[in-house]
Amino acid sequence: MMRTTDGGVTMPERVEAARKTAVGAREHATGQVTMDPDEGYTVGLDSNTEMKWMLVLLARPNVAGLESQVLFEWLQPDGKVGKHFFDFRVVMNDGMRVAIMVKSEDRRNQPKVQNELADVATRVPRGFADRVLVVTERDLDPVEYFNAEMMHEMRRPDLDADAAARRLLFEIVGAVRVQDLVDAIGLGARGFRAVVRLLRSHELELTLNVRITHEAYVRRRTSK
Repeated sequence: MMRTTDGGVTMPERVEAARKTAVGAREHATGQVTMDPDEGYTVGLDSNTEMKWMLVLLARPNVAGLESQVLFEWLQPDGKVGKHFFDFRVVMNDGMRVAIMVKSEDRRNQPKVQNELADVATRVPRGFADRVLVVTERDLDPVEYFNAEMMHEMRRPDLDADAAARRLLFEIVGAVRVQDLVDAIGLGARGFRAVVRLLRSHELELTLNVRITHEAYVRRRTSK
């Protein structure tokens, strides 16, 4: 939720997807994630793996946008309309759109499921997506997910700390330790969170695929 200037409370807007998520289902985990620094909206999810993939995709520097539960329809030989809900459709910075199916590893390995997913994928026209991708929990990089979750948790702005951190950006030459930036900001844990937000906005980047910690090294990101 976010607080208004008059002291009231505004609940985040819930995004209406083409398919409603099965909140409260007993067969698998369900839930929702509140997005944006100002808690602007929530997205419903049908599994823990979906939640993890959403955070990872949104944290990637080459991802410009993401849609959830996107309906794809096609005309079957018998005249009926076939339907499939893609868990995500991602828009990349270069304009490419990727339709993503999120499955458990067990289900992806079932021949029947593989045939069904392959059948849907062959029907997807370029007007809907340039590429179709199936992902599972095994495809997640634990380091990437750790960092994506941290970026999400620390997304809320802190104007003073963020301004102090951003002033340091143009002083960075080469790689610098996160702790050194935190010391230069001078606001303790608030400074660390501000550095994480610069990573989230891709103004900074990690020099290696490591977890975001005080000992990690970052550099100013120049490529888009």
